[in-house]
Amino acid sequence: MTSRRILLKSIAALSAGVMLASTAAAAETYKIDVSLETGPNHIRNISVKKWADALNEQSNGRLKINVFEGASKFKGSSVPTALAQGTLDMGVPGTWHLTKFIPDFGVIFLPMFFGHDRQVSYAVMDGEIGNELRKKVEEKLNVKIVGRFIDIGGAITFMKSQKISGPDGYKSQRIRIAGSAAHARRYEALGANAVKISWPDVPQALQTGMVDGVMTAFESVRSAKLWDSGIKYAYVDQHAFHQYVPMINRQLWDSLPADLQTLVETTWEKAVDPQREFTAQRDADARAEAIKNGIIVIDASATDVEKLRSRLMPIQAEVIKELRIDPSFADRVQKAIQSSL
Repeated sequence: MTSRRILLKSIAALSAGVMLASTAAAAETYKIDVSLETGPNHIRNISVKKWADALNEQSNGRLKINVFEGASKFKGSSVPTALAQGTLDMGVPGTWHLTKFIPDFGVIFLPMFFGHDRQVSYAVMDGEIGNELRKKVEEKLNVKIVGRFIDIGGAITFMKSQKISGPDGYKSQRIRIAGSAAHARRYEALGANAVKISWPDVPQALQTGMVDGVMTAFESVRSAKLWDSGIKYAYVDQHAFHQYVPMINRQLWDSLPADLQTLVETTWEKAVDPQREFTAQRDADARAEAIKNGIIVIDASATDVEKLRSRLMPIQAEVIKELRIDPSFADRVQKAIQSSL
């Protein structure tokens, strides 16, 4: 056999090997387990499962997203740690669950945000400030944040027997909060007692009298049917705007081929704006359903919101210090808020 024929056969064999390897890589499947603590009819679950279905389909079977609901894997507060340790593939935890890892994340729950609508949060969190916070989370927890945050909506105050109809109505009430100590400080500044309770334990806490009320969204009240647990009143005070952060364990993310990484990011980005509008509509629908189930809704007037914010702003510097938020970072956020108004 001539050296030329030997060379040609070698090249052909090498090409065949490369093609086989490429085909095998393309055919390899990847599984991502997602943990959610909320139930199947919650906006987060609906939104994540809709995205997962689209991603599964567009990956042509190469990706399989499995969604575990109702805290069957992890409670929301445990999700960031599980992701960091590699015992969970993906989670979509609330922003409030990240403050203990990244103190600066607590800035979004400071009094400066109180009473503002969702567009203010978008202006801050979709921009430079949000990008900085995402990078800090990725480095601290060894995760990949795959895109912009999705919404749960405005967190307001729901009560059992004590109706709040103005700035003085919070006094001596025990209000359930989630996550950030900033929530506790706001309620305490208004005269209430803040009680930290995981979401799956809220119905029992209400039924047993452990708490008198709950800071949450209309959507969450509907998903858990909290009117069956004694909730009778809602005071729409816009204490905070809550979002969810899509995070994947970094080791798993790095194991995905580049085209699948791109697909995860592009499908998520495409889903974000529709999800936000869907959430806003769901919030309105959930409010209507709450009223239908006997909950009396009182909207804080613009004057009351300003009065409440004026009572809260004096504690902001103290909260910044307590939460170990960088004061200069908080100043930049304050300016970003002012620019968005």
